[in-house]
Amino acid sequence: MAKAPNRKKVSVSVYIVAVLIIIFTLGYMFNMARNHMAPAIPTEVVRMGTVDTPQTITAIIIRDERVYYAPRDGQLVFAVGEFERVRAGTRIASIQDSVEVAGINADMLALDQRALQVGTMRIDQADPNIARINNHIRGQVDNRAHAFTALNFSDLFVLRDNLNQSIHNRNQLIISGSLHAGGDYARQQAELLARLGVHSTDMYARSGGIMTAVLDGLENTFTLAGMPALTREQLNFTPDPFPLFPARELYANDPAFKIVGNTWYIAAYIPNEMIHGFTVGQMRNIYVESPTMGGFTPMQMRVHQIITGTRDSRVVFRNTRYVIDFIHQRNVNIRLTQSVEAGLRIPNTAITLRNFYVIPLTFLHGLIDHSVLRYTGEGSMSIPVIVTEWAGTHVHISADTAGLNRNDVLLDGLGGRYTLSEVHTVQGIYWAHHGYARFRRIYTDSLTTERGGTTLLCPVRNRASIREFESIVVDANMVTEGQLIW
Repeated sequence: MAKAPNRKKVSVSVYIVAVLIIIFTLGYMFNMARNHMAPAIPTEVVRMGTVDTPQTITAIIIRDERVYYAPRDGQLVFAVGEFERVRAGTRIASIQDSVEVAGINADMLALDQRALQVGTMRIDQADPNIARINNHIRGQVDNRAHAFTALNFSDLFVLRDNLNQSIHNRNQLIISGSLHAGGDYARQQAELLARLGVHSTDMYARSGGIMTAVLDGLENTFTLAGMPALTREQLNFTPDPFPLFPARELYANDPAFKIVGNTWYIAAYIPNEMIHGFTVGQMRNIYVESPTMGGFTPMQMRVHQIITGTRDSRVVFRNTRYVIDFIHQRNVNIRLTQSVEAGLRIPNTAITLRNFYVIPLTFLHGLIDHSVLRYTGEGSMSIPVIVTEWAGTHVHISADTAGLNRNDVLLDGLGGRYTLSEVHTVQGIYWAHHGYARFRRIYTDSLTTERGGTTLLCPVRNRASIREFESIVVDANMVTEGQLIW
């Protein structure tokens, strides 16, 4: 006999299906009503893109450089090396009659050798200072004796240097003793020094900087004083590509060398659309062609001057580093962006600025719906807040939160207090999250502005976790935090 169906089970199944249909219908009606009432806020799906291939611009280098001229005819002999940093008053070089000076130097060397031989026999044992140095030399050799048997070359090199210095000091004392003793040595040395002064003239640095003997002849054309008056023709000027060599034989008033300061400038005419957002005093990442490697290297430079024109502007960048790398160059190629850079392409209008309070995490209350306790003087008041960023032990909440003002005091419920004393301004976009506008922070160093009203947000440097295919509000001025957008 067939078993009758269980009516109780059938009734339960029908009930569950009916409830699901009602929930679906209500949800559909709610979404339709919300879409009908919501304002028309345009959104856009974020896509990957690349920066256009940058334009290479030829620029002129202007340095803080001072040229020194030969005071007489003769051979230029340097006392310091190329690229050596010197102070004011340092002897840089001398202009010499090479034949006469060579003979005088040979005579002085012979005179010192004779004085050394005579002085050694006369005062080696009598002078206590020389005796002390002799004992010091013996002690150095005894203390390093193990280095000879162990072939410890590091110790042997130290011993060599110490012995050279000690012997030099000993010889100078002996020669000095001969000088003070009078006689022919003092008279002959004075005569040789007088002859040397006649045939050699020293040149000293009047200011500190980097010494270089290579000059291009344009040091007095491109000067710091003349920088404001530079013409377009001067900035487009290309020097002859002949090799530059230091001078050796000079006539009076010929340029001999120059002292270059640390501050240097790059000046060029740049199309206006390429410098959108540039301001004087701003630090910019400029890509400068390397004089040795040939590639373009990023370099932080400060915008020193902008003179705006109709189609392009005269822009001067300033730097206080890497001057040695470009000290022999007058022209340089620059770019304002890298060749190709991939990133998330977003509209410029989507980027906005917002003010936030940064508060310790311990002053935030609630697990899902967050709030803070504002001290009222007699008690406390719970203020609902929206957390826009979690930063370790702190969180960001909007400075426009209703009921919160600067210098308000927050309570953590355990006796602790925190004053809203600082307002932080950050840059970001509004993310379309489940139909509501949610602010997300982005960072200035990850932005590259392009022509055509778009910006490239580099995902490698983007710490705001904006991803491809997410929806963002096209015009940030049309929404506020938490606003319904669809």
